[in-house]
Amino acid sequence: MSGQTYLVAAYLGMIAALGIWTWTVFARSRTLESKIKSLENALSNDESE
Repeated sequence: MSGQTYLVAAYLGMIAALGIWTWTVFARSRTLESKIKSLENALSNDESE
């Protein structure tokens, strides 16, 4: 393979890695947000009792 083919493969790998990383960051953010909401709901229920 030529040097340009290796460069294309490296760029595609980098773009894929960034996509996977971005996906995991947003998934963790959604999970954390739902945990915070449930904790807020639990705390507001405790205060009302």
